[in-house]
Amino acid sequence: MFIDAENYSEDTVRADASVPTGGNGQREATAHALNQNRGLSEFGRITSPYPLWDGTDRVLVGYRTCTVTVSGVITLCANLTADKKAQLDTENMTDEQIAGNTVKDNAPAEYAIWMFDARKQTMAVVATPPSGYMYTDPIALQARDEPNSIPAPLADEDTAGAADRIRRGMGLIEVRSVYDTDGLGRMGESMLVASDKEGCALGIALTDPPAALKDTRAKVADLVKMKDPADAAYGCSPARFVRAIRAVAPPSSGMGVRSAIGETEFEQQQILGYAPIEPDGSFKLEVPADTPIGLAVVDAKGRGIQTHLNWIQVRPGEKRTCDGCHSPRRGASLNSGTIADAAPVSWNAALASLRGLKETMAATRVKANPTVLTLNPDMVFTDQWADAAKGGVPRAPITIKYKDNANSADDLTTDEPAPVRGLINYPTHIQPIWDRVRGTGGVDTCTSCHTDPAKLDLRGTISGAGRLTSYQELLIGDPVIDPATNLPKFQIRDGVPEVVRGAALVETMAGNATGMARSSRLGEIMFGETLKAGADATTTHPTPVASTSPYVPDHSRLLNLAEKRLIAEWMDLGGQYYNNPFDAAGVRTQNTLSETVFVRDVQPILRSTCATSCHQATGADKASSFNRNRFVLTGSAEGDFGVTLSMISNACDASSNYLLSKPSTVPHPAGSVTQTTARLPVGGTNYNKIRDWIASGCTS
Repeated sequence: MFIDAENYSEDTVRADASVPTGGNGQREATAHALNQNRGLSEFGRITSPYPLWDGTDRVLVGYRTCTVTVSGVITLCANLTADKKAQLDTENMTDEQIAGNTVKDNAPAEYAIWMFDARKQTMAVVATPPSGYMYTDPIALQARDEPNSIPAPLADEDTAGAADRIRRGMGLIEVRSVYDTDGLGRMGESMLVASDKEGCALGIALTDPPAALKDTRAKVADLVKMKDPADAAYGCSPARFVRAIRAVAPPSSGMGVRSAIGETEFEQQQILGYAPIEPDGSFKLEVPADTPIGLAVVDAKGRGIQTHLNWIQVRPGEKRTCDGCHSPRRGASLNSGTIADAAPVSWNAALASLRGLKETMAATRVKANPTVLTLNPDMVFTDQWADAAKGGVPRAPITIKYKDNANSADDLTTDEPAPVRGLINYPTHIQPIWDRVRGTGGVDTCTSCHTDPAKLDLRGTISGAGRLTSYQELLIGDPVIDPATNLPKFQIRDGVPEVVRGAALVETMAGNATGMARSSRLGEIMFGETLKAGADATTTHPTPVASTSPYVPDHSRLLNLAEKRLIAEWMDLGGQYYNNPFDAAGVRTQNTLSETVFVRDVQPILRSTCATSCHQATGADKASSFNRNRFVLTGSAEGDFGVTLSMISNACDASSNYLLSKPSTVPHPAGSVTQTTARLPVGGTNYNKIRDWIASGCTS
């Protein structure tokens, strides 16, 4: 696509009111449109474009021509007849129809590097890979000017302060207001829930945009009200802290296996600390220079409301200022002019006297106390603005620490170590929370109840995937059952049948800018609030109803303040397994069971013993009922390997896993009146092959 960045900030969002209505900000770059989604793309596919920036409009791209297989022979799409193309439209076909097609979209994705000339609309090959490989992500090695390492001091920055940051290898980031957001409200009311508003009609007061901005938004945040301690809007503003994180680069020797990071789209990250967000939505903080920095807007309970999904960085001594969070990309900051100059009478006189023209509350606060620029390892807030004698109503203080909370019962216990340097590893920091002895109402630990893999297993045993069982349970959803057929749903992905899985308890989609803890059903259950989890997650994982007989505890009261903080941070970082690649050797590797051995020894047994009776998802012998059945075989080596691993929750006790315990008992399935012998008798040849394969994954 070509992007009209001069006139549009999004595809249909004009940069300002001077741009004519009815247009859009992007158009096809190629003469023949490429399919952006699944299905046939007749003119090929492009990935990872890299413009040359030399004024020629040439772009290096990873490109593959459109090829399919016809009766197993790779064929160019240009040679397909209309009838053959119709065979590739499989959305409404049955399994049998798909299997009978002679044309399949399963040709190898042989991407090569090409040069695309946008002016001439030509493509020229640059580098082709050997058979069985692909080339993507081209980068042009071109001379480019290095940014200034010592920028000129800005009007509101003294030379000594900039020089000191250069010496310390630090830079400055300032956001004028997180409430200066786009028309989609990505840091607006749509991001909030009832508990954010605490009795307020609106979490973010709204007003008409100033005429001078030529703004296209219908309403904007009323910062004048929000910064006034005598106005109700002051106490309603939901953004309380900014969390600064940095990317963690892998060691030069690599991570061992990518799956050690976990079932997540996020890369490894480290929490650097927190800074307060002032009532007008402004914040100002120092961060390490020449470092990929990420920011998240955090609520009063330590959960991310909005996550900035692009890394930013500063040079030593540099100051970078942003108007807002997803704010329109043209025009002045909302928090400028008369809005920034407004000084409520209810302000603390000492702070009000320091205020400069066009200055944010964060800038004034730094003048009074420069130490607020330094990131705090904890979330600590005390209202500095409200003067009660002048009608101001202070906001309640907030303290969320790992240790030394006002109530010692809210601290992490000695068996639950606090993250070192902001690096959270699931086995080290999260699993001990499930194992901690509580002794409340007869419940000793989370694992006193949650030991059933068919429901929820939070035990710290080693799963077939080489990670802790509890992690697999929280991060991977169960198969989706079609209510019409009572069979698991499956889809064809890259020519391979794949079981469709439902919502997991922890959301890890990096493309979702909403904070992960607030988007996860686990977050809703442990805080006892309706947040931003999807309807499918709420249906799949209903809130446990507290009762005395049988005893079910109120899950929102089981974890203390520090534990909730730690789990929320872990989810907001993407629910990773390991965030620190520099710990012991076990961090870099993962003892996943061998797929090669599975295909050779185990899959044939499962196909002949299990698939022909109950656990086959396709074909004439597919099961009549899959209620609460998580074990669904499709015939694909990769898919069957993955689902079989989900049946292994303790590699160190092979016989205890459902993969062996279920078929070795009589009757199986439960309730059968015809079965008299076990499908996999204990001690039999097939039983022992599967047992030995499972035991190879034990790392204790």
